[in-house]
Amino acid sequence: MQNPFPADRVHVHDILKHMPDGMFTLDTNLIIRYANPAFCKLLGFEAGELIGSSVTEHLENLDILSSCIDSINAHGHCNDQETVFKRKDGTNVHISKNVQALYDDQGTIRTIVVSIRDLTHLHELNKELSLSKAELQRYTDDLKGIVDNRTRELTYRLFYDSLTRLPNRTKLIHDTENLEQPYAIVVLNIDRFGEINSFYGHEIGDELLESVAELLDELSKQMSGSTLYKLPVDEYALLITAPPSREELEAFTAYVVEQIAQSNFRIQDHDMNLNATAGIACSNDLTDTRQSVLLRAGMALKLAKKRRRNYIVYDPSLHIKKDYEKNIRWIKRLREAIEEDRIVPYYHPIVNARTLEIEKYEALVRIIEDDGSVVTPFHFLEISKKVKLYYHVTRIMIDKVFEALRQNPGKICSINLSIEDIHNQSMYAYIIDKVRNCAYSPQLIFEILESEGIENYDVVNAFITEVKKYGVKIALDDFGAGYSNFAYISRLDIDYVKIDGSIIRDVDTNRTSQIILDTILDFASKLGVETVAEFVSSEAICHYLQTLPINAMQGYYFAKPAPSMEG
Repeated sequence: MQNPFPADRVHVHDILKHMPDGMFTLDTNLIIRYANPAFCKLLGFEAGELIGSSVTEHLENLDILSSCIDSINAHGHCNDQETVFKRKDGTNVHISKNVQALYDDQGTIRTIVVSIRDLTHLHELNKELSLSKAELQRYTDDLKGIVDNRTRELTYRLFYDSLTRLPNRTKLIHDTENLEQPYAIVVLNIDRFGEINSFYGHEIGDELLESVAELLDELSKQMSGSTLYKLPVDEYALLITAPPSREELEAFTAYVVEQIAQSNFRIQDHDMNLNATAGIACSNDLTDTRQSVLLRAGMALKLAKKRRRNYIVYDPSLHIKKDYEKNIRWIKRLREAIEEDRIVPYYHPIVNARTLEIEKYEALVRIIEDDGSVVTPFHFLEISKKVKLYYHVTRIMIDKVFEALRQNPGKICSINLSIEDIHNQSMYAYIIDKVRNCAYSPQLIFEILESEGIENYDVVNAFITEVKKYGVKIALDDFGAGYSNFAYISRLDIDYVKIDGSIIRDVDTNRTSQIILDTILDFASKLGVETVAEFVSSEAICHYLQTLPINAMQGYYFAKPAPSMEG
C-alpha cells in the first residue's frame, strides 16, 4: 500500500489506522489513494479493493459530489455534508463527511482528505420519528377525512342526481345565481318516457335514463361552455355560459334532439328508439330573476310539445315565426334548391401539419339562396332525411365534386358519406358506378361519419373494399365524438382519421383533451393511419398541434370554405 504521507509524518498513518472514524484520500481525479480500516469496514471492502477505484463508484447520489467539489474549488473544504455510500453488499450507509484539500507549494491541490462518520443509526432513529409523526398525522387526517367525506356526501346528495351522478336542478339554480355573464338554458324531455317505464319496468327505465345521460354528456362537449344537469323524472338541462348566436344555439339544440332520435339504446336485450323535445331560454332576453330562465325554458318546452315541434325558443310573446324554425317552410326551400340547382359544394382546405401548405379539400354542402346568402347544412340536412330528400342532396354533391375533380387535375377532395348513404342500395350502386367509370378516383376520399355509429360492419367493409379497387381513400370523420370507438379503426380499412372538434377546440389548454388526442395519435400511428385535426381555430392550437405527430390540420384559422378549390 502506498503511503500518501511524507516520511517524517508516518506516525499520522498509525493514528489514522486506529481512529474510529473512517478516513480516505483522493487524488485530483477522484481516485481513492488511501483508505483507513474504519472506512473499509464501514463499506465492507478490503483496502486493496477500494484503492485505485473512483469514489463515484461508491456514491449513491453524484449530485451531492458535484456540490462538494464546487465547495472545495471555491473554499478548499466542504464540511458537515451528508451523503450516502453504497456498501459492497449493495446496502446503503448514511454518513456525514468533512473534506479538506491539501495544496503543494504552488497552491495546486495535491490531495483531498475525507473524514466520515456513520450516521446510519441516527438516520434510522429519524426515520422512526418521522414514521411516528406520520402515523399521528394520519390519525388526524383520517378523522378530518371522515368529517370531510360526510360533508361531501351530504353536499353531493343535495346537488347531484343519485342515478346518473349528474348535477341536479338545485345545483343548476345554485350555479346560475351568481352568474354575471349571459347564459342560456336548454331543457330536454324524453318523449313518452312514462309509457316506456310502465311497459318495461323501473329498472330498465333507470338504465335508459343513464344511457341518455351518457349520450347527452358526449354531445354537450361539442358546445363550448356547456354543462349537463339531470332534472326530475325524464328531463335534462344544458347550461351554456357565454352562449353563441341564437342561430347557432338553435342549430346545436336541433342537432342534439336529432342525435337522440337517431340513436339506438340497447337495454337488457331490448332495442329502444327515443324522441326528445327541447325548450330554450336566454338570460339576456329576460329582465327578471335568474331562476325564471329555467322556468321559461320549461314553458318553451311545453309549448314545443303542444305544437309537436322539436324545440322552441322562449320569447315574451311566445310567437315563433322565424323561417328556420318552420320545417314545412324548409322543405319547400329545400325542394326549390334542388330543382333550381342551388345545392353546391364549398371546399374547405386541409393543410400539411408541418408546412401548412394545402394538400387536399373537404367538400361541404351549402344552399345558395336567391339573394346570394349561403346556408349551412345545420338548417336543412336533418330535415332532408325526414322527408326523403337526403338521397338527392348526396347525389348532387357527388356529381358536382366529381366534375370539380375533372376540372382540377391533381387536386384531392373528400366527400362526406353517412351510414345511411352506404346502406341505401340505390346510393351504394350509384357511387360504385361513378368511381368505376372515371379516371380520377384516386383523387377522391370518402369521409364516413363516425358519430352516427356503425352497426353492420359487413356492409361498410364491402363498400370500402369495392371503392378502394379504384384508388379511392377512406377517412373516418368526427373521430372522438358521440359513439367514439377505437374498434372502428381496427375493423375498417381506413386511411385517415379526422379528429373531432370537441377534442381539438381547447387542446392547447385542456389536459384531458391532450391525453385523449395523444391516445388517438398513438393508436392511429401503430395502425399506419394518417391523422387530421378538425376545427383548428387559433394560432395557439395550431402551434400546439405542430408539436405532435399529426399529419394534417383543418379549420377556420387557415381558411373558410370557399366555392372553388384554390391554393
